Amino acid sequence: MERAVLTLPLMARYLPAALLAAVAVVQIALATTLQLSAWKGGGFGMFSTLDHGGFRGVDVVVDAPDRSEHVEIAASLQVDAARAVALPVDWLLRNLAAGIAAREQRNDRPVSRVTLSVWRADFDRATLRGSERPIRTFIYDVPRESAPR
Repeated sequence: MERAVLTLPLMARYLPAALLAAVAVVQIALATTLQLSAWKGGGFGMFSTLDHGGFRGVDVVVDAPDRSEHVEIAASLQVDAARAVALPVDWLLRNLAAGIAAREQRNDRPVSRVTLSVWRADFDRATLRGSERPIRTFIYDVPRESAPR
């Protein structure tokens, strides 16, 4: 009696490897073009770099007619900040800036513009001295209808 051999179709056999390769290519492309942290989007670069949340940050400056000051990011906006730092694209930075502006207005502090400066830590290969390198600066002008009158 012959034993029946189950064979998977050729496509099903190579699908997992093809998906893994596709995720790797997309992650590398996003890290190269949009400054995606190498630890995100599949994480294929996590073993080759320190470029992750602990070595990235965002500085926030709030401007108004009688005010220009650096502000800390509130605990309620930390998730939005982490997302914007990992992938500093317009829509994530806009969400963070709008949240900061709304919080400032709720606390009766004037705000007309929010400037976000995303940076990452770099280390000199010879001395291992750390420094911050700017990745992206985003300026959010608060819409007039949401500004207090």
